[in-house]
Amino acid sequence: MDTSQRHQQLALGFLGLFVVLAILVKIRFSSLMSLDQQWLAGFHASSLGQHVRVWEWLTLLGSPLVTGGFAVVLALFLWRIRQLGWAATVFAALISGDGLLLVIKAIVARTRPAQMVVADTGYSFPSGHVFSTVLVACMVATLLLRFLKANWLSWTLLAVIGLVVLGVVLARLGLRNHYPSDVAGSLLLASGWWFQVLSIGERFRARRTLSLSK
Repeated sequence: MDTSQRHQQLALGFLGLFVVLAILVKIRFSSLMSLDQQWLAGFHASSLGQHVRVWEWLTLLGSPLVTGGFAVVLALFLWRIRQLGWAATVFAALISGDGLLLVIKAIVARTRPAQMVVADTGYSFPSGHVFSTVLVACMVATLLLRFLKANWLSWTLLAVIGLVVLGVVLARLGLRNHYPSDVAGSLLLASGWWFQVLSIGERFRARRTLSLSK
């Protein structure tokens, strides 16, 4: 099994779990709705739910505008250093991912939790902030392992990226803008979509290399 096939299998796994979760949210599966309410109330009542200013800053950091801008800069940098295939992959994942997110939000049409700490608009499932943050995190993590390999620097940077993702997840829950299943859905969708685009890009580059060698 080559790399593109492994990435395709990961994509199918993540996206399959996401579809199951999206269906449960859409039909308002009672057990899931109850868990969402309990976990959100428990988080808000805990000490983690009291750091509103921190959550606001992390929400700004994980906003689609900020993460999307970072992804564009990343794609331009890759183009500048003549990594055209990777630049196209990053840009394609960003544009197609944003479009996919909007379509799914409209289909599921889940209302946001009541009593939000900071008012927000739009549908709740899946979380746009978490989706965009995880998608960019997947991009950066893949590139780090591709160009730096597995060494202390890459693992340190990956740990920082993981903390940023965790911070944005906690921020969306702390501000009561999303239910736990909203952020879980975004984690699954963003990971699955990145692996899907990555797999398609790898197959395209492999076929192009093969055709040029003939």
